[in-house]
Amino acid sequence: METIGFVGTGAMGTALLSRLRIARICATAFDLVPDALERAKAVGAEPAASAKAVAQRSTLIDVVVRTDQEVLDCTLGDDGIFEGASPGTLVLLHSTIRPTTTKQVAQAAADKRVYVIDACMTGVPSVARDGGLTFLVGGQKALFNRAKPHLLSMGKDAIYMGPLGSGNVTKLIKNLVTASEALIIYEAIQIGKAAGIDYRAALELLKKTQSEPFLNRWENRFDLSGPELKFNSGANLYDKDLPLAADVGKALGADIPVTKELAELGIRLSGGAKPSV
Repeated sequence: METIGFVGTGAMGTALLSRLRIARICATAFDLVPDALERAKAVGAEPAASAKAVAQRSTLIDVVVRTDQEVLDCTLGDDGIFEGASPGTLVLLHSTIRPTTTKQVAQAAADKRVYVIDACMTGVPSVARDGGLTFLVGGQKALFNRAKPHLLSMGKDAIYMGPLGSGNVTKLIKNLVTASEALIIYEAIQIGKAAGIDYRAALELLKKTQSEPFLNRWENRFDLSGPELKFNSGANLYDKDLPLAADVGKALGADIPVTKELAELGIRLSGGAKPSV
């Protein structure tokens, strides 16, 4: 039976603790911010004086801090997890960080016979509180299997992505896609605005005429039959319309750096030639 510890009880950490409370699982928790630790107590966690103290009471530790440096500080630093962890302890790094940071932590852990996996989360605190998180996990498969019951007590799914750091990279590419959609829509509206089109009307038009989400039909665009991913551009859209949009936006004086780069990529992948305006 695992004993659970938490380091980092901000909005996401507290949301995960609330799921453990529903599952009747008690956790020991620490956060540098007193108010955050109070919120953890409110959802049933037992407060500890340091990350080291959490580790001394736990066999499985969730790290839910924000940045690479915070991960390093709470694991490798003074009064950190590795000062208190016993051999065999499993540390789950939930933060969206560089895979090199995860590997640095895991290397330091190995010297103490402590295990580390990355278990990144897809979702915001409200999704976590509702039990809707999916965990993207990298590391040894046996460690994933050990952690999976715990992860499923907090979320709806846990997916093994591959070696250590794979969860980090998978989370980053997912967020890249999510963030890029908003940025390219912003630039598209700038082209419309430069042409005198009301941005509210343009946004409503895009909403009414949007296509089915690309990821629901990626098989039409990507060919996985060979050793390398092949892009099937089809007719017009990538070798003609996208570069044309970039040219028109440039002629109108719109600030569209992402669109220009995408147009060049579309031309290259489709083998087309840039149209002239």
